[in-house]
Amino acid sequence: MIGFLNVYKPQGMSSAAVVGKIKKKFNLKKVGHMGTLDPLACGVLPIAVGKATKMFDYFLNKKKTYIVNCEFGYETSSLDLGTEKINETSLVPTLEDVVKATKSFLGKIKQQPPIYSAKKIDGKKAYELARDGKDVVLKDVEVEIFKFDCLSQINNTTFKFEIECSSGTYVRSLIRDLAYKLNTYATVVFLERTKTDFFDATNAIKLDDLLSSNINLENVLIKIEQTFKNIKQVQVDNLQFDKLKNGLIIKTNLSDENNVFIVYDNQLLGVAEIKNKQIKLKTYLLED
Repeated sequence: MIGFLNVYKPQGMSSAAVVGKIKKKFNLKKVGHMGTLDPLACGVLPIAVGKATKMFDYFLNKKKTYIVNCEFGYETSSLDLGTEKINETSLVPTLEDVVKATKSFLGKIKQQPPIYSAKKIDGKKAYELARDGKDVVLKDVEVEIFKFDCLSQINNTTFKFEIECSSGTYVRSLIRDLAYKLNTYATVVFLERTKTDFFDATNAIKLDDLLSSNINLENVLIKIEQTFKNIKQVQVDNLQFDKLKNGLIIKTNLSDENNVFIVYDNQLLGVAEIKNKQIKLKTYLLED
């Protein structure tokens, strides 16, 4: 069994726990999630089944969209409601000032990940060190913000945003830095991932529905080639298919391409590279 599940993760559960429940329910050997969601966040969590887990690296440059509510006036150590307040102020910005400030974050920016994150320091996750009371210092990372829209002011202190960003962006850090620019503090009080490239919340399967029903998993699995529509498919004949499957290189008249799907008779062999009129398989995806 191979493919992807478009799962809607509920609040209060880790991404790893979601994987564990699906693995147990359907008695699967290989399962993995593509892009961690914080335990207090909800929304789209793409789940890879079988050899689809080999496609993780191809997810690294995917755009993601979030809806986030933040409350100005205080900051917690985790930048969400999972930990205690560490800073407070009576200063709350106006809607006009918030809208103006968001524009300065568009494009490529540097941000420091939250200390309560899955970033690793000497092989240990940052949040584990933070929970143990250790000093955690994380290096800045470059991310890209494509959209940072203030949708509304919910009440005197709480604002709602829609954010479209590159993979690796920490929304909690973005909200923290927005508040710092406005000379105040802010904390994320609600976070939903509504889209990860192909995967959209509007057609995601709620985890409870997936676990509580007698769903035939094969009926809801999304094919790898359907998910990665930006990767071109190259049809080969039986002889070429067998050669590539056995690690050999075949000749072609096609132009150079870093990633292409190799397909024969509706069978997906894997991802290949075309270089100097030769095709070489990079990632083997054929089911055993």
